[in-house]
Amino acid sequence: MNKQKNTMDMKKVFTLAALSALMSLAFSFMSAPFVRVLAITKSRFFWLTGLIFLTTLLFLKMYLVLVYVGALWMTLGLYSELEKRGVDWKKSSVLSLFSGLIFGVTSFLLIIRRSLEHDLVKQATEPLMMSLKQILPDKTLQAADVIVYMPGLLVSALVSALAVALIFESQIFQIFKLKREKVASGLRWLEFRVPDLFIWITLFSFLFSFIDLSMPLLQIGAINIAVVSVVVFFFQGITVFEYATRIYRMGRITKMLLYFLLVAWALPAVVVLGFADYWLDIRRFMRKRIKVN
Repeated sequence: MNKQKNTMDMKKVFTLAALSALMSLAFSFMSAPFVRVLAITKSRFFWLTGLIFLTTLLFLKMYLVLVYVGALWMTLGLYSELEKRGVDWKKSSVLSLFSGLIFGVTSFLLIIRRSLEHDLVKQATEPLMMSLKQILPDKTLQAADVIVYMPGLLVSALVSALAVALIFESQIFQIFKLKREKVASGLRWLEFRVPDLFIWITLFSFLFSFIDLSMPLLQIGAINIAVVSVVVFFFQGITVFEYATRIYRMGRITKMLLYFLLVAWALPAVVVLGFADYWLDIRRFMRKRIKVN
């Protein structure tokens, strides 16, 4: 009986690993919940799968995919390892995101240095340059002008992946009928709120982004941090909104329609909501209103 159960569990893990790899290729950060669950369930198998997957991408010369997937795998893997060891989620988040950034930048530079792909910089910057061209049609941009902002975009993508992983991991556990061990140091995403230090880093990053102090490196660093901050506050805003839908018991259809409107029309409003929540603690206000009524 135990042997049969172990065989079934391994089949689930192999299926999960395959889906994690395929989702990483096809759906970017939406693969994060699958990768996260694999990292929690079978740690050694997770790292082995990642190594094989990245080696395959290298062999297929899918260099940009390799950089992103490797950074994603590193971020989610290290976060899960630190979480298991009881490290606070704030430290785990910073360390895992930093490790993902280091992997992404290092692998990107190594690929360029070894001349494996001469057009890698162009491939990486072209989408951003096209977007900026629509905003600034009269400005002539070169790849070198925007490559310095790629670290901020990479970390933003990794923040999104980590957030999506934490939000949807329970659904993946249910789908695969895998056991989830509760960890005291783990983050309950409905309680997510940025630390005090982060808000001041954000304020200074926006200040130095718009004020010209004739210090290009400072301004570049500030803009990168500001980009990441916007994404972080977006997810805090989403957390507040989700909390409200549960507190006020909104129906599934109403909730889906509201989410669609938020994503399609009100992304800046969600960021502002997340930023305001730091100062106003909107969730505590909602709890008080419920108790009073």
